[in-house]
Amino acid sequence: MKKEKKKTNRKGVIKAIVLSIVFISSVVFFSIITNQVNEDLTTEMAQATLPMISLYTENTEVNELHGYTEEMDGAFTRDTITPVSEKRILPVKITTYGNEIEQISYEIRSLNADRLVANADIDTFEQRGEQIFVELPIQNLLEAGEEYLLVICLEYDEKEVYFYTRIIEPVDCYVKECLAFVEEFHEATFSKEDSENIKMYLEQNTADNTTLQYTSLNSSLKQVSWANLGGERLTEPTLSIKEITPAYTVVSLDYVLTRVDEEGVTEYYNVEENYRVRYTAQRMYMLNFERHVNEIFRGETADFSGKYIQLGIRGTDVEYKSSDTGNIVAFVQEGELWSYNQSENTLAKVFSFRGYEGMDERENYGEHDIKIVNVDEAGSITYIVYGYMNRGIHEGKVGTAIYRYDCLANTNEEALFITSKQSYEVVKADLGQLMYVNEGSVFFIMLGGSVYSIDLNTMETEEMIRDLDEGEYAISESNRLFAWIEPGNEAGSNEISIVDLTTERIEKITTSENEYLHWSYPPVLPALCHPVPEESSSSHQ
Repeated sequence: MKKEKKKTNRKGVIKAIVLSIVFISSVVFFSIITNQVNEDLTTEMAQATLPMISLYTENTEVNELHGYTEEMDGAFTRDTITPVSEKRILPVKITTYGNEIEQISYEIRSLNADRLVANADIDTFEQRGEQIFVELPIQNLLEAGEEYLLVICLEYDEKEVYFYTRIIEPVDCYVKECLAFVEEFHEATFSKEDSENIKMYLEQNTADNTTLQYTSLNSSLKQVSWANLGGERLTEPTLSIKEITPAYTVVSLDYVLTRVDEEGVTEYYNVEENYRVRYTAQRMYMLNFERHVNEIFRGETADFSGKYIQLGIRGTDVEYKSSDTGNIVAFVQEGELWSYNQSENTLAKVFSFRGYEGMDERENYGEHDIKIVNVDEAGSITYIVYGYMNRGIHEGKVGTAIYRYDCLANTNEEALFITSKQSYEVVKADLGQLMYVNEGSVFFIMLGGSVYSIDLNTMETEEMIRDLDEGEYAISESNRLFAWIEPGNEAGSNEISIVDLTTERIEKITTSENEYLHWSYPPVLPALCHPVPEESSSSHQ
């Protein structure tokens, strides 16, 4: 939408044992000598700067939207859906964070983003401090019950920031009643007196009631009402509408919970609640309820206990990697990368979007993840950050960044950043097709149809192969061998290239002009195939 368009378990644990790392469920162990923590090993990152947007339905604030600094593929950037009333007025709140907004405009498009339905500039709006309130007039071009893509653009300081949501004029969906029910259920979980009112919605008690990390309708009432945690909400729940249909409405609540433990240390938890509810004239139905709780690891001295580092309440999968001797252990907890040096007994926060002060909703946005590639004995780490970039030089972009953390220099050096116009989930699915480190410390990765090599010693980056589509390449199970044909020849080629990434040596398999090559199954080695004779309907290898 450029300017020219506008005319159109309570505690999980980590412990290292000499040369190996042992997992027991969600518990990781490693030994420590003393209770010391190095809190000064994180390279500084520029603060978050982008404004944010929330929308309203029936005076209820919903769908907190994060901004993108470039136009995205709208077909993949539509996580929330916002109901539009019969009056066709959509109230919007803009939190500026000190930015001087110069222009507000919006577009309404078909759900696949191909067809422009309407667009307009907003000339008048009300500003109260760092908040702007505006009403978007939705034209009568929308068909009731049909979903559309809404793109809001804010212009300031020669920047354009884009916000995406779906919109719909619901028919017989009773969104207001569904939202009210979700809020009542949520509030009841924090009240011992009111919690009895939600007991009727719980089902057979078959869930694991020993941990607060995951709670569902199959959990006990005690677990649903937070057992004996004794926490309080630090932030107001952010209410996001995911789906609106006459049969059900899907809603999520996100907030930060805090508590003070027995030793007087303040703990912080990211909480996500997911609801699927149905309205009838007789009663409300709770079709599904799930709550996920993950502790934000702070690296406090109190997190050390004897031979353990306690990660706190978290899911079962722990992204971790150790050096060859096991002296250095790197692990990911709730969107942050940490490193523990056993011999020096130091714990370093290597990468985080969160600042040290407060819980900024922009910094604590969880649409990203971290993949550890390599850990050496000096404590240096090669890692990948992928998804939405909350702050820093790529703030407001979705992409994949490859970093090298130098422990001795205490620096994070970026080797490569590949931007994407698609969502975090799409980027996550794309990542991991090829990741390989050879003995020469050269890292190979495939992103967006291109294969890159990165020298982990010098951080020099080379694009080895580019513009490959699905079906034009094959990867061995170990990731050591990568084979490809020239782009655009998916139907058949008389030459296949194969590179052994351990030696970086490329070999070619060729055929005559009357023969072609394609992948065998499993798609590791190519097989020689002859063209099908015109008089025959069968093929042969």
